[in-house]
Amino acid sequence: MNPLFVKRVCSVWKLAGCLTLALTFFLCASVASAHARLERSEPKANAALKQAPKTVELWFSEELEASMSTVAVTDQAGRRVDKNNATLAEGDKKLQIELEELESGTYTVDWKVLSTDQHTMKGQFTFTVAPGVAPPTQQPSAAPTQTAASAAQIAPTQGPAAPRLSTQESGSTLGMSLVRWLQYMAMMLLLGGFAFYLFVFAPAVRRARGLSETERAATLSAGARRIILFAWLGLAALVIVSLAALVLQAAAVFDKGLGDALSPALLQQVITRTGFGSYWRLQAWATAALLLSLFFLSRRVRREAAADQRALWWVGLAACAVLFVAPTLTGHAAVAAKEFYFARVADWLHLFTGGLWVGGLFHLALTMPAALSGLSARARLYVLHCVIPLFTRISVASTVLVLLTGVYNSWMHVDRFQELWGTPYGEALLLKILLVIPMLALGGLNTFVIHPRASRIIEQEESSTDTLPATLSRSFNRSVGVEAALGVAVLFVASVLVFLQPAREHAMDDSARAASSSVAHP
Repeated sequence: MNPLFVKRVCSVWKLAGCLTLALTFFLCASVASAHARLERSEPKANAALKQAPKTVELWFSEELEASMSTVAVTDQAGRRVDKNNATLAEGDKKLQIELEELESGTYTVDWKVLSTDQHTMKGQFTFTVAPGVAPPTQQPSAAPTQTAASAAQIAPTQGPAAPRLSTQESGSTLGMSLVRWLQYMAMMLLLGGFAFYLFVFAPAVRRARGLSETERAATLSAGARRIILFAWLGLAALVIVSLAALVLQAAAVFDKGLGDALSPALLQQVITRTGFGSYWRLQAWATAALLLSLFFLSRRVRREAAADQRALWWVGLAACAVLFVAPTLTGHAAVAAKEFYFARVADWLHLFTGGLWVGGLFHLALTMPAALSGLSARARLYVLHCVIPLFTRISVASTVLVLLTGVYNSWMHVDRFQELWGTPYGEALLLKILLVIPMLALGGLNTFVIHPRASRIIEQEESSTDTLPATLSRSFNRSVGVEAALGVAVLFVASVLVFLQPAREHAMDDSARAASSSVAHP
């Protein structure tokens, strides 16, 4: 392999790694955050009841999945005193269970739910049955968690009568964010490769002047092989992280360790009985389609280097488009779709167009220099002169759609500007925006500075040496490398946002606290 290419790859990923490491330290305190909040319960936490209740009812802020939402009520000896018939009601936001005839004593309610955004929450509280018995002095605590990523979210506590409802997220949200980040990168590497070849690289090489037919065919073949190589790497990474995501989800849903979550029975239940399973199956089918298209594409490019294989490239691009549908079935868009009709469409369009832009940058930085290494400096400049405007068209269109859908998504999840710096979700969103700004600036540098310089050098024809074209090509490669590294950092922040409580829900929490305070202190 070309040593210069290896050095360039290492430089790009070293910069991306430094940015991501810095962002990890910045965001790690915010990653663990609840989603489906327990808003109230009957009986209330720490309630002292003169009459034994017939049911326990829990109201949540989001819709729940019936198959994976449970509640258990036990007495002081640890014996279950419920009828084990938990059901959902009121638009799947209320979890309820019938009780046996309760005697005097203190009872513990343990609950665990899976919301429609596929985040798991669990918690615990107690109540007492006995005339004249004061409530327990010990505050209810959340069920023990296996990771440091869990974070308690406390309901209103102002006033002595305000119950404390303690909840926490099951599983490691930081681990899930890292897996989602690698998943995003693999998906965008795949999408960017197919789109880059079809819309940028192949048209640029065919249009570039100053290339012989032999050079043109060799360059096209080298570029196709390089993109296919990265596609295989991206596909392998996607399979691995998808399996890791499945295991992490099983560990969270069943509150198990990673070793226990490898049980085929548990994995099968997640795949067949949860919304995450629907997303995972769709991604598996799209991955299989990509595998087939890459297999035939690899064979034909190796055997018929000069042949036109655009049909197979288009099949791969279509499979990538389906692949990007899968993440929209989970996360915030799945919940917001009940109120905002275009939530899922906007989320898919945001991811897909972001993939065209960021994925294209990956291949501008990693594929194109290696594919053009066999050409002279002036011939490389001819190709670069065609590549910049072609990629600019895609990046400008993608950027506009990314910004529009980003504004729409922000409108769904952020009610006020103050929440951009007053909530973990808002701070992460603001950081994502700040990282996109230099990416736009670097794109402008390539379009409005490097491309005009390339045009002037080409107009000079033989009057200039190869020094200027080589220098300009290096400047372009450095600019694209930094832009791609920033794209990696943006994807990391986006993967963290998936597991943060939307700012809008924080505002709802504040309203609930204020209402509780006004009731406790009329």
